[in-house]
Amino acid sequence: MINLPQNMVTNRHKNFYTIEAKNNFELGLLMGEKFGDFAQVTIAESKKEGSWTIKTERAKKYLNVTKQHFPHYIEELQGYAKGANTEFLDVWTVSLEDEVHQGLTDKCTTIITNNGKLISHNEDWDKDSEDSVCLLLKKIGDLSLFELYYFNTLGGNSISINSHGFALSVNTLVHSDKKLGVPRNVIARWLSETKNPEEDFRKLENMPRSLGFNLNIINKEGKIWNIEYNSVGAVLVKPLAPYVHTNHYLSELKSYEMNNNSGGTFDRYEVANSKVKNQMTVLELIDLTNDKSRGNIISIMNERTIAKMTVDLNALTAKVWLRREMDKGLVEYDLNRLLGW
Repeated sequence: MINLPQNMVTNRHKNFYTIEAKNNFELGLLMGEKFGDFAQVTIAESKKEGSWTIKTERAKKYLNVTKQHFPHYIEELQGYAKGANTEFLDVWTVSLEDEVHQGLTDKCTTIITNNGKLISHNEDWDKDSEDSVCLLLKKIGDLSLFELYYFNTLGGNSISINSHGFALSVNTLVHSDKKLGVPRNVIARWLSETKNPEEDFRKLENMPRSLGFNLNIINKEGKIWNIEYNSVGAVLVKPLAPYVHTNHYLSELKSYEMNNNSGGTFDRYEVANSKVKNQMTVLELIDLTNDKSRGNIISIMNERTIAKMTVDLNALTAKVWLRREMDKGLVEYDLNRLLGW
């Protein structure tokens, strides 16, 4: 396990976990051992649904294409299944989340300001899903990742910060196209480990893709790379702060837009854009992430907001709020100590 400074052990969330492994299979094995109870409950509940067989059949179709591009992530989930004492196909199916569902959920708001050096991310999911997310510090070989982590997934599909000096936040997109390709949760995990966003984008362009994501990648100097993609196109822009992204396309891919605003993507985007400033204090940005001006369903802070992270790249800190531990308020983590920045 990773050894943390004593002050970080005493001041952290109780749902903050650390795992260190030599390779992806061992990482999965250790994570499966740690989170196996949750995996077993999730799979058992999913199997009660009439659509479980349909979901597993869909999930099988994504296996070969993923193995071709990211065999080490398949090995990681094989380790996870072994550690959790579950079947690999079951773990693979739940790890894909919306990829094997008929319906899609739009979630999350990202705001970047202060010349790219101050980032906030509100993580939205289902109304009663706060127990599905935690904080995780994982190390694979010489790579470390600190993230809001969804159990039973590969990770990297919320907000994460890596030891190469990059932060990544993910916003779901709802679009009309869908093809057989590498699942978006796998792509998000891969890009969470980036050390060269533009080189990785060129690889993404040539990769068969299924559902799309929006990804905001920011380096320690505040440079921003924004990627929107779906199964037929991928767009990279380098916006200047302040910059906001929610759950609809801002690029030429908007012709594929299928978001009906049920989760308030257009409202959250409008409010955040109207209130974000070129320069803000950390507390001012946090106050914006708490905005409830459009009600409990479509505001930036809404009934589906289960976690929040504000990253200050000048101070090298991350302030984290978890709804499951709301009594703690915001807890600060030192990125230099966690990631060796």
